[in-house]
Amino acid sequence: AFEQHVWPAYKFHSCMADGYWKAKHPRMDIAYHFPEVAVADEAGIDAWVQIAMMEVLSKDYPPWRVTLLRPGHGRPALFFQMHHAIGDGLSLLYLFAPTLGCPGGDDAFSTIPLPTALLPPDRRRAQGESDGGARRECCCGPNASFLPFMRGLLMPALSKADDELRINAPLRDRTPYIKFNGNRVMTRFPLLPMELVKRIKNAHGCSVNDVLMAGLTGALRRYGAEVRGDQRLQQEGEKIEFKSMVMMALPRPMDSSDINSILSNSMLFVSCPLPIDEPTILGRLDRTIQAFGNLKSKPFVAGVACITNLVKGIAPTGVLRQVTSETFSKHTLLVTNVPCTTVPVTVPQGHEHAQVVREMYMVFPNVIPQVSIITYDGHVNVNIVADPALFPQPEALGTMFLEEFEAMVVA
Repeated sequence: AFEQHVWPAYKFHSCMADGYWKAKHPRMDIAYHFPEVAVADEAGIDAWVQIAMMEVLSKDYPPWRVTLLRPGHGRPALFFQMHHAIGDGLSLLYLFAPTLGCPGGDDAFSTIPLPTALLPPDRRRAQGESDGGARRECCCGPNASFLPFMRGLLMPALSKADDELRINAPLRDRTPYIKFNGNRVMTRFPLLPMELVKRIKNAHGCSVNDVLMAGLTGALRRYGAEVRGDQRLQQEGEKIEFKSMVMMALPRPMDSSDINSILSNSMLFVSCPLPIDEPTILGRLDRTIQAFGNLKSKPFVAGVACITNLVKGIAPTGVLRQVTSETFSKHTLLVTNVPCTTVPVTVPQGHEHAQVVREMYMVFPNVIPQVSIITYDGHVNVNIVADPALFPQPEALGTMFLEEFEAMVVA
């Protein structure tokens, strides 16, 4: 299934050289792209991933590998290592859908809860969109569009550096921009039942993303106060500048029958304040809903896209990297949230030895702590990749994350 549906995509059979994709391998090298590694147990899988996530892919092959990790006992795992230049999370969902099996032979893609605007054009009507069914914003007066647009346009320039806490680097290490020190540890959180998230969402009339970000913020506040002993997080009433970069997928023109039109990096990095200074659970949820309202505003997103495209279009590569580094350095963490199927999938589709995928995680070592979220098969799969100097005892953060939702549902 992989060789039939994925290898023909030019980014999967080409190498990057001098800024261009060049096809060098007419046939897929099975031994290189699909190695197998024996490990002792499931803990051995995590230990292997800690090392592999920091390794650089060979430039002599297309920049991806799928390693099968076989433990002596316990569940096996597939580790998909890929350069981000190939595509973003949404485009990979589109590409891999034909390789995923689904109960009853259904189309796995049809179970992914994506907004209509992010679906390929030829799939929108199939999922029930009518001419009048798309969400429209009511913009009453010129300021209703102009002011949000200007906020998005000026966001990078007006953004301040986050205040110093014990879960982010000192300001002196973030000025003019933070540097990658190479020390990163990946930690998986306990599985969070999606039913719990939906109960909170329905009770407060907000989005799944609002609930997840409010829960993450509460866990970070408690972790900083209890594990790191941060006095600023132990007291009430002090305003704290604390933000996350959030990756936001954008609609893209494509034909789902043309695999080369599917792969792209069509996304924005948007700055979102997180109310880590809010002591109450419902207060954090309310402020998170307000903060993430910008992501639901078309004029705001248009302003962010405008300045992003302008800088990318006119700035030399060195300046672009400096601007990106300085923007990231003003934030404490980066959060990626990708929806996947609501039912379990099998890999590869139709194969006699196909395996059911029980859990799914993204692992991304970044210059700032990265929290990656995948909603899959009725659960929220979360992990953090962070500097252990800032996040010692990261397992405690995972426990607090789950406990935050248990408290939120009865608040």
